[in-house]
Amino acid sequence: MSTKPASRVDISAGTTLADVIMAIGQADLPDRRRQELNSAVRTVAKALGRRVEEIPADPRLLANRLSEVAEVAIGLSPGRWANVKSLLRAAMSQVREMSPGRHLTPLSASWQTLWDRLPTRLQKTRLSRFMHFASAAGIDPKSVTVATFAAFRIHLDATLLKDPNKTYCATIDGFRAARGVIPGWPDVEIARPDRGKLWTLSWSAFPESLRLDTEAWLDRISGHDLSADQPTRPVRPITRHLREYQIRRFASALVLAGRDPTTLTSLVDLITIGAFAEGLKFLLRNRANKPLGVLNIGGAMKAIARHHVGVDQAWLEAMAKIMRRVDPGHQGLTPKNRERLRPLDDPHNVRALLGLPAKLMDLASRQHRPHAAALLAQTAVAIEILEMRPIRMRNLISLDLEKHLRSPKRSGGTRHIVIEGDETKNYEPEEVLLPPTTVALIEIYIDKYRPILVHGSSSALFPGKKGGIKHRNTLAEQIKHAVWTHTGLAWNPHLFRHFSAKLILDNNPGAYEVARRVLAHRSIQTTTAFYAGHETAAAARHYDQIILTLRGK
Repeated sequence: MSTKPASRVDISAGTTLADVIMAIGQADLPDRRRQELNSAVRTVAKALGRRVEEIPADPRLLANRLSEVAEVAIGLSPGRWANVKSLLRAAMSQVREMSPGRHLTPLSASWQTLWDRLPTRLQKTRLSRFMHFASAAGIDPKSVTVATFAAFRIHLDATLLKDPNKTYCATIDGFRAARGVIPGWPDVEIARPDRGKLWTLSWSAFPESLRLDTEAWLDRISGHDLSADQPTRPVRPITRHLREYQIRRFASALVLAGRDPTTLTSLVDLITIGAFAEGLKFLLRNRANKPLGVLNIGGAMKAIARHHVGVDQAWLEAMAKIMRRVDPGHQGLTPKNRERLRPLDDPHNVRALLGLPAKLMDLASRQHRPHAAALLAQTAVAIEILEMRPIRMRNLISLDLEKHLRSPKRSGGTRHIVIEGDETKNYEPEEVLLPPTTVALIEIYIDKYRPILVHGSSSALFPGKKGGIKHRNTLAEQIKHAVWTHTGLAWNPHLFRHFSAKLILDNNPGAYEVARRVLAHRSIQTTTAFYAGHETAAAARHYDQIILTLRGK
C-alpha cells in the first residue's frame, strides 16, 4: 500500500509537529506504519523537551535542534536515534516535500562509471549525495550546469542535515578536484560560496619595517630583549604567538578597510586614534557576535600604545573610550559560557557530570577492545582531575608521573599534584592534595590502562602516540565527546573551572575567597569580576529557605 499522503496539509509558518501527527492520521497508511511515524514524532518532541504543538515542522530548524541532542544521554542507542530521525523525515513528508536523508535511487550507468573512477574514499564521500541526486533527477553528467547545483543546494535545505552549506561546499570541493582529472567528468566551473574573506594577511603583505617593529615588541614582552626595560612577568611563548597574531590581524583589518599597506611602516601607524577606531570598527563588523575577541585585540593594541610607543594619558583615554563603545560594561563570563552553564541549575545534570568519571571507568572495565577501554579510562581520569582540582588544560595535559604526581612515603595512597610557578599562567606554584577516590581512579588507570597507550619510556600521565604527551586538542575532544554523549551537555575542558566556581557559590553564596583559592587566582578581583552575581539564584534559594523556616514550614 502506498505511503504517500492523499493530500498534504497547507504549509504555513505556523505548521508544527502537531500538524504532522494530524496528517499522519489522515494518510492512507498501514496501522503499524502510522504507529511508527507517530512514535518517532513524539520521541523527537520528548528529546527536545517541548510539546508537539510548540515545535515548528521546519526541516532547517529541526536539523539544528536535533544536532544538539545526545541520544545516549536520553536513553536511546545511536541506531535507534538514527531510525527515529529517518521516521521523522518520512512523517514530515506528509505535510511538505522532503529530500531523503540519502538517495535510495541507484546511480545511473553514466554516473556509476564516473563513480568507479574516483580514486579516494574522500572524493566518493563528498560527491555521493550529488551523484545520487542527479541520478534521481534524470540528469546525465553531460547535462550538469550551474542550475543543477542551484537545485541541489535547494534540495539540501529540505534535508535534516546539520549544516547544508558545509555539505554543499564539500561537494563543490570534490567536484572541482575531479574536473579535468577524471575522464568524462562534467566540464562545468562551479563557484564555491564566499564564506567570508581571508582577512588575516601574511607579513609579506606589509612593509618589512612593521614586522621588525612587531618583533621588537614581542621580544620585549617575552623578556628576550636584554637592552630594554623588562616586564615584571615575561609572557609565555603561547601568549607571544597570540600577540603576534593579534597585531597582524589588526593590520589586516586596516588594509581590508581601505588603508594602503605601504603606509603601515611601524606599530605607531596602527595605534593612531583614527586607525584604532577604523580597525576595531572593521573587526566588529566582521565579528559582530563576538565583541569580546575584538576587545582583546583592542587591549593588545592599547598595551602597545602605552608601553611601546609611549603615548600620553589623553591618547590612552581616547582609546579606552573607543573600546567602551565596542562593548560597554563587559565583564564576567561570556554569553556562550553562561548559556552552557545554565543547564547545571538542574541537579540532575550536575549529578550526571560529577558521576561521569566513575561511569566511564565502569564502561572501560566492560569494553572488550583494549585500546578503546584505555581511552575511556584515560578520559575518566582527565575529567576526574578537572572536577576535583580544576587546573588549566595546558597543565593537565603536561602532568608527569615523576614530576607532578607526588606520593609521600608511608602516605597510605596519598597523592599530590605539584606544579611549579614557572609552569602556571600566573607564575604562582600550585600544590593540591587529591582525595582518596581520585587517587584510586588514577591508580587503576596507571596500572591497567596506561601501559596500553604509552610508547617508549614516556612518563606522561596522558602519553601521546609518538611518545611525549598527548596533543592537547586530542584529549580535549575526548572530554567533549564523553560529556556530550553521556550527559547531553555542550562542553569544553575550560568550563570545568567555571563549573567549580558555580558549585562553590551555589552552595555558599559570596564565598569568593574559597573560589579564588580553588581556581588559584592571584587576586580576588579576578574571581569577583568573573563570577559576581553568578550565585544570585542560589542566594534567592537560601533566602527562600530562611523565610520558610521562620514561617515554620
